[in-house]
Amino acid sequence: MKYVLLLFGLLLSAQEKASFYFDFDQDTFNPKQNELFMSWLNKDQNREILVINGYCDWYGTFDYNDTLAYKRINTVQEQLKTKVNSSIFFSENLKIKGFGERVQTRKERRYNRRVDVFYKVLPPKIVEKQVVYDDPVVYTGQIISREPEISDNDEIIKVPDTDDLIDPVGLYKNPYETAKVGDKLVMNNLYFYDRSGIFVPESLPVMEELLQFMVAHPKVKIEIQGHICCQLGEDPEDIALVRAIAVHNYLVANDIDDTRLQYKSFGSTQPIHKIPEKNEKERNENRRVEILILEN
Repeated sequence: MKYVLLLFGLLLSAQEKASFYFDFDQDTFNPKQNELFMSWLNKDQNREILVINGYCDWYGTFDYNDTLAYKRINTVQEQLKTKVNSSIFFSENLKIKGFGERVQTRKERRYNRRVDVFYKVLPPKIVEKQVVYDDPVVYTGQIISREPEISDNDEIIKVPDTDDLIDPVGLYKNPYETAKVGDKLVMNNLYFYDRSGIFVPESLPVMEELLQFMVAHPKVKIEIQGHICCQLGEDPEDIALVRAIAVHNYLVANDIDDTRLQYKSFGSTQPIHKIPEKNEKERNENRRVEILILEN
């Protein structure tokens, strides 16, 4: 019985994320998105709002998109206030942040025109049966019952699958948070196009993770270390160096002071697995970028 109560308490305290989307260059919802937002807002559920983040796509200047991100946040926040003291409660430690275009989390720019709301469902609450809607455009907590048919000219904003919109942030730990001076961390799942320093789109969340750590800890200094696989000796095309520089340039482009950053290539001199590697898994683990904590 104690185990059941403990599990029930953990489920109640779990955090969730709801994402709400905007049309290009707009800070108010279109009718469809407004309907989805109001449906979420009016759920029979007590929620504590923990974090509100705003984003834009990459069109426009940094200053313009920073302002637009906060306007979108304001749209959501003002609507949330209409339910305060009834079913919506703002955390005493509420965090509000406009990222503008500085953090891109989706390859398609329409997915970056959004506000993310992180919240916690407050006990006591009986878990409701999940509702299925026929409409293919859904919000957090719903299921997509069919795939939408969207033409190239269709401006309907397709929200990602429900699983993509729910993020158990309470369970997430940024791997850099516990790092000490002298620690070296591999940037797992950081991939580049072949023989280049260009990130594949799937690598952007990995870069965002490092960026968030550097923003949150302004005294931290790091060395970005590049490594290659497969061949002993020199790195004739300096691929390891190019990739270390790419990480450096990403951080600088997102307002991290260059004086906090160093970069270095080790080529193939520090492999995790002996060269030649036995399989692709070992090759992937040898070709890597590592972050050395110099100061914190």
